[in-house]
Amino acid sequence: MKTYIQRNSEEESKADNKRSQHDFQGSNSKNVIATLLSLIPEREQKIQLTDIPKVSVGRSRSCNIALSEPDISTIHAELFTIEVQINGIKRKMINITDKSRNGTFINGDRLIKKDYVLKNGDKIVFGKSCSYLFKYVATTGHEEPQTSQTQASQNTQNSDYDGVFRKPLFSSQVTSKKVTRTREQQPRSFFDKYMAGKELGTGHYAVVKEARNKGTGEIVAVKIFHPQQNDDDKRTKKFTEETAILLSVQHPNIVKLIDRFVEPVSKTQIQTYLVLEKINDGELFDRIVRKNNLREQETKSLFKQLLSGLQYLHGRNIIHRDIKPENILLSIRKRTSPEEIALGPWDDDEIDIQVKIADFGLAKFTGEMKFTNTLCGTPSYVAPEVLTKTGYTSRVDMWSAGVLLYVCLCGFPPFSEQLAPPNMKDQILQGKFAFYSPYWDNIDDLVLHLISNLLVVNPAKRYSVDDVLNHLWFTSDNGSDTNKAVMRSQVDPDRLPKTFSELSNLQNK
Repeated sequence: MKTYIQRNSEEESKADNKRSQHDFQGSNSKNVIATLLSLIPEREQKIQLTDIPKVSVGRSRSCNIALSEPDISTIHAELFTIEVQINGIKRKMINITDKSRNGTFINGDRLIKKDYVLKNGDKIVFGKSCSYLFKYVATTGHEEPQTSQTQASQNTQNSDYDGVFRKPLFSSQVTSKKVTRTREQQPRSFFDKYMAGKELGTGHYAVVKEARNKGTGEIVAVKIFHPQQNDDDKRTKKFTEETAILLSVQHPNIVKLIDRFVEPVSKTQIQTYLVLEKINDGELFDRIVRKNNLREQETKSLFKQLLSGLQYLHGRNIIHRDIKPENILLSIRKRTSPEEIALGPWDDDEIDIQVKIADFGLAKFTGEMKFTNTLCGTPSYVAPEVLTKTGYTSRVDMWSAGVLLYVCLCGFPPFSEQLAPPNMKDQILQGKFAFYSPYWDNIDDLVLHLISNLLVVNPAKRYSVDDVLNHLWFTSDNGSDTNKAVMRSQVDPDRLPKTFSELSNLQNK
């Protein structure tokens, strides 16, 4: 079963085009799993690939796909049909290996690893000029795995702190019907539905890119996690259930998780793609850097929205685990005319700001131990119980919220190596911090009282999200009403942590 693609004459090309469209089908016409579409102008050609074990590409006329260009090797590349199991579903995929001197290129990058699973929309170039678009043939009739909800209606009346955090709940629990989707309804691949674009950022465990929905044109963000081994069916099933829970999250102060895909990278590795609502106005971190610190009323309005999002998550037994300014995104409505009235204590050119919590539940995608170790590398916002690995509840988010509130108002964190001794880790474990003069002199005592009840080492005595929302700082506009004024401490200015703005200026030099 061969397809010859000669370039010697127009007649031969036409004849080869006919062969390329039929030879790979033969008696296996029902088993076509992918196509190669020539991208060379005036060389229209469609090669159908069936699930035969191996397809060879090269100059040799013994190759299944014969190319005659001078930079094509005798055997230039080989395509293998492999079976990959993703989320309990077996997929037939095409794995490509390079055998050439002049290279095989995928989307402009030379194929170096010998184990690459082709994806929809990949552009393949053999040598310098034989260019093809790769696409899988759509299949239907397979059901996505069903997510069990048998524990979804378990005890929701327990107290917030019960020693062990409960299994997260679906937002809709009034029905016992199981929803199933067929492959026809659910695209099998991220690349079926989206086109990835420019990189927006990178982190320890993922890269974030802009992407466009091919059907609607909507611009989204996609978080692409680093590859993981595909050798743990139990973990894969757990991941599927947890992402289904996170997909059910709907709140105006939480970045919407739109979709998720698991893509094979090789025969043994998979990669997770999370499609998210794209927020265009930057991080709270950037705002603090630009302004050095935020005004008290501005902080209150932003913080109240953050608490609303956390209250929603905690009510569904979801812990964020990584509250920090980089994970708080801002959607800002700018002033377009002088007559517009601001809807909050915002800057002169702003009408309204909506807080969006990002990266919630990421410990579920990276693995608890890996995630905790990553956090421990920069523990400024980490609760003591995370550092001691003694198990934790939603109160870890409240500790981090307390650190965030402190940072917003003065521009530097409450725990720092510059405040040693003791070192930063011990400062956190002991809950050792202070409000330094003159930075806190003009801040209401109520705020200091609130922070002091958030940065409590014992999580059982630490404020919950409901405690914070009922605090006098939010419920009273009459100023301080604590029993006594909170003391401002004196400290050598040289020992104070550098503000975000100072750190940013140092990094830019």
